[in-house]
Amino acid sequence: MGNWHVIVVEGPERELRAFVSGFLTHRKADPSSVVVGDDVDLEKGSLGDRVRALLHDGHHALLVPDAFATALGDALVQGGAASGLRVAERRPVSRASFGMRAEVYSRDVAAQLRGALRGAPMSQHTETETAHAGAQGVELYTPAHEYTYRVQATVNGPVGDVLAVRGDLADIEAATLDPLHLE
Repeated sequence: MGNWHVIVVEGPERELRAFVSGFLTHRKADPSSVVVGDDVDLEKGSLGDRVRALLHDGHHALLVPDAFATALGDALVQGGAASGLRVAERRPVSRASFGMRAEVYSRDVAAQLRGALRGAPMSQHTETETAHAGAQGVELYTPAHEYTYRVQATVNGPVGDVLAVRGDLADIEAATLDPLHLE
């Protein structure tokens, strides 16, 4: 999925989102091409001391694929001031990672989790599946569930690949995702 960059922008979030949306619309690009760090729970400590110091109220990180990084950065420098936006930092990122875990009692949800993780770049992955034939009844009130699926993984790899897996997992309510770490 190519190289990615972080562009830290000072200014109001609403104006930043509108600016990015207009930029992508003008280029007829997929609206999800550029990701706002807050939307993926970007870990503030993963960007180095200077960038970490900038990420507070009024500063927002954009994750931008190589194809748009220079053009978006230049557009923000040239036209962002009119919207109260200023580029505070730009830097390439090579990899991303996050931890995830889930415990579910539904085979359907387990299949969704497996599907989201299938082919994902991972450094750690453990899963267990247990079925108890004698534990039937209204699941909310039984001491043991008839079916239990547990998964824990660290997804890490190229930024675009990791963001795609994170997006799939974010759609599954039972998945608990740790903040996104960038390298």
